[in-house]
Amino acid sequence: MTQSLSSIGQQYRQFKVSKFLVIDELACTLTELEHLPTGAKIMHIGNDDPENLFSLSLQTVPYNSNGVAHILEHTVLCGSKKFPVRDPFFAMTRRSLNTFMNALTGQDFTCYPAASQIPKDFYNLLDVYLDAVFHPKLDKLSFLQEGHRLEFEEAEDPKTPLEYKGVVFNEMKGALSSPTSRVAEALYAALYPDVTYGYNSGGNPADIPSLTYEELIDFHKTFYHPSRCLFFFYGNIQLERHLDFLHANLLDHVSRVEPLQPVPHQPRFSAPKRVTESYPISPDEDPKEKCIISFGWLTCTVLEQLELLALTILETALMSSDAAPLKMALLKSGLCKQASAYIDPDIADAPVIINLKGCSADDADAIEEVMFSTLKRLADEGIAEELIEDAMHQLEFHRSEITGDHSPFGLTLFFRSALIKQHGATPEDGLRIHTLFHKIHAKLERNPKYFSSLIEKYLINNTHFVRLVMTPDKELDTREAQEEAMRLKKIQSALTEKEITGLIGQARQLADYQKAQEDEDLSVLPTITLTDVPKECTDYPLTHMAANGWDIYHHDCFTNKIVYADVAFSLPPLNEEELTLVRLLTTLIPQMGCGGRNYADTLQYMQAHTGGIEAATAINVQTDNLDNMNPTLHIKGKALYHKSKQLFSLLKELINGVDFSDIDRLREAFTKHFTVLQGSFVGNAMKYAIALSSSRLNLAGKMGNAWSGIAYYEMLRQYAEDLDNQIQTLSEKLTTLQNRLLCTEKPALVISCDTAHYHQLQEQKFYGLLDTPLQKSEPWKAYFTIDSVSSQGRIIASPVAFTAKAMKTICYDDPKSAALAVASHLLDNTSLHRLLREQGGAYGGGSGNSTSTGQFYFYAYRDPNLNTTLKAFESAIQSLLNGDFTDEQLTEAVFEVIQSLDMPISPGSRADVAFSWLKSGKTLQKRQQFRDRLLRVNRADVCEALQKCVAGGYHEAATVVFAGKELFDREMKEQGAEKLELIPLV
Repeated sequence: MTQSLSSIGQQYRQFKVSKFLVIDELACTLTELEHLPTGAKIMHIGNDDPENLFSLSLQTVPYNSNGVAHILEHTVLCGSKKFPVRDPFFAMTRRSLNTFMNALTGQDFTCYPAASQIPKDFYNLLDVYLDAVFHPKLDKLSFLQEGHRLEFEEAEDPKTPLEYKGVVFNEMKGALSSPTSRVAEALYAALYPDVTYGYNSGGNPADIPSLTYEELIDFHKTFYHPSRCLFFFYGNIQLERHLDFLHANLLDHVSRVEPLQPVPHQPRFSAPKRVTESYPISPDEDPKEKCIISFGWLTCTVLEQLELLALTILETALMSSDAAPLKMALLKSGLCKQASAYIDPDIADAPVIINLKGCSADDADAIEEVMFSTLKRLADEGIAEELIEDAMHQLEFHRSEITGDHSPFGLTLFFRSALIKQHGATPEDGLRIHTLFHKIHAKLERNPKYFSSLIEKYLINNTHFVRLVMTPDKELDTREAQEEAMRLKKIQSALTEKEITGLIGQARQLADYQKAQEDEDLSVLPTITLTDVPKECTDYPLTHMAANGWDIYHHDCFTNKIVYADVAFSLPPLNEEELTLVRLLTTLIPQMGCGGRNYADTLQYMQAHTGGIEAATAINVQTDNLDNMNPTLHIKGKALYHKSKQLFSLLKELINGVDFSDIDRLREAFTKHFTVLQGSFVGNAMKYAIALSSSRLNLAGKMGNAWSGIAYYEMLRQYAEDLDNQIQTLSEKLTTLQNRLLCTEKPALVISCDTAHYHQLQEQKFYGLLDTPLQKSEPWKAYFTIDSVSSQGRIIASPVAFTAKAMKTICYDDPKSAALAVASHLLDNTSLHRLLREQGGAYGGGSGNSTSTGQFYFYAYRDPNLNTTLKAFESAIQSLLNGDFTDEQLTEAVFEVIQSLDMPISPGSRADVAFSWLKSGKTLQKRQQFRDRLLRVNRADVCEALQKCVAGGYHEAATVVFAGKELFDREMKEQGAEKLELIPLV
């Protein structure tokens, strides 16, 4: 990509180039500019990627935990001067072909990123975002809706209990149900008692009600000004077009304000701190060995990028795998079941954090002793050179990899470079891959004990150290709910008649405000038309060859010198137990020994030569029949081109069988895995609810629940409760299972890389992989039944609910399939977003439709309601069947389906995506047929599909809810409430 603005000091309009660099490792250019009249900073990463991204990034520094930055992030997106509709953000999600839209509140920044592959659409989004950020309406009613408000349980009846409501309020209640979030909040509060990082930038529910509307307005005035914004751009649109747009739509008439002061540094402690706090668990859970112990140190500043990289290398060498020396010592101590570590590299003072799960509080001193004695030994003896080299290899690999399956690659580069620029560091340090590593090597040559000195300086002799012990508390959830109820009761008892009238009037105003959107004219917002939609399907062509009984598929693309390989085997017949064990098998395959190496040597080999190994399953439901599938088991790996021999050799060793006879390692890996699932259970509650409700629908639903739902979790729990007696049996079952599933006939090898490297792999005969002996196998058959699922409530430690209700629908080839996909988005846009989020206060909810598995579901998460949510689901169906939607809304729903079809796929995943199409029979012709139907969908098609596929089966669908007992008790008292069987989570 060529660029005319390529020399320092060059000017365009009133923008002056302050930096221009070519970043060869990423095949891109970095340009920094200043808008001279305002001082606004512009940063542009140019390359040939058609997925263009912008991000408006602002320094925001909260002064307590009232959530001001987070609530402001929500509220600015509720209408602006140029676009005075009430919800332009959500309206634009369906009036564009964006590949990404979001707004994010960090600890010391707020950013507003969006991406699109269509330039017209890109600038539509930028237009709306610029006005939202810098000219928002900031209506008080928007603040009450998004932030917090007081309202009677029955809005018009002051005799009913007073409640706190608000989207962010409920979002943060849900967030702090997670033990991980509680730990992070408590640890940062202890590490940073004097600066902003000690506060919860998202907001603590106990503090959010203290935020006033006036404070919100003042916060916007302080931090949201173009002079104080970093305008970040990425992609193949010419930089000058961006500058023209900024000039015309924002900067031409803006006055300069002084830049903000840098975020202050935390004064260092003179002595370590040891803190004990608690987190909530369900009343039915066993608290034994569920203590979480965290250790945190403050290290160097964000400006010391070389030192920060060295610390990241050190953390990787010490803790990145179970074979890493510090992590191994902690796990082998038997005092914890899972250990992890991270460095936060984007804030003013970088912390090093170690989190240990599955502990006992009484062992805190012993664990600390193990940790420090291991660090002292490593500092004295030095860290093995190969561990440092392996860690550097990992970091270089991951900085080289072009990601983008879950969010744009441009956003990854924004986080790597723009955030450190906002602190005053040089952004190229986050982009260049080899330069800083060469400097680290030079330091090592001068001082072979360089990393030992880092251990001593930052970990052993650092007095700015915190040990946090988080104990599980069965009563905490109830206690916090009671404390909130008491505060509200006290407020309610002191209300005057005038205040009561005011609250009732406020609730009416907000209801009217929310209802007004139904008739709101959105034509003021920019949009694209169906003529802007690409008519042809995206395709990732695969070449095919057969050799030695293998089918080999290759997709040619630029991967920045990384090869991606996927070995796939069709699954043989499985019974009920084997089905669930398959997921455990795939989890453990990359963690055990193989090829004559023990697990530690195998993990070290992976670190030294690959970018990661994983195993997974795929169901591959056929497009013409929901009961016909071709499930597969995959072992995938990736490596730099020059490490291809080691990658393919390792894949061969893995498919020839991993070593499940190492009982000690199996126990350790199993326990670690289950401990992680336990700790993330509430965070995954929405996924579990959907999987359980879907499990009764068809084989795909049953298998999804067995592989990633509550059925899998319960199987692990049963083993965990008697692991010492079951471990040998488990070892034998896993060994038998892998012998049945791996090296079966007609496997596939699927590869992403450029053609030149693929030819090299062919010349090397894939380094012996194809010589693996193959065994005959029976074709797939399901030796298990689909169980009925009753409507039920699962009791968890959460003050908010996660609700799902799923129905069986139609196959991909059905002529109504495209219309049903459109109906799902129409339900969200015409009813569910308003009823669930705006009126109900849930953080999120809506409907989902899987064209591949024939499943349609309603869902709501971090939701303070249950009964009104279920009524909202039903009401939304009826409204759509009544034809309560416009042609414009229909077109917007089509856009949203197109977004999902055209979402960019990272280079490393393209061959796998194409292979999944192949295995499920989703040919280019069928995908084009689906797209053509989609672009022709009309109102009658939508209503017919909804009636046939959703409305008819709605009342028979199983309602599954995960929530706290207090919420169930409150909601199930209501007359006419759906009857749920309450099931404790044990």
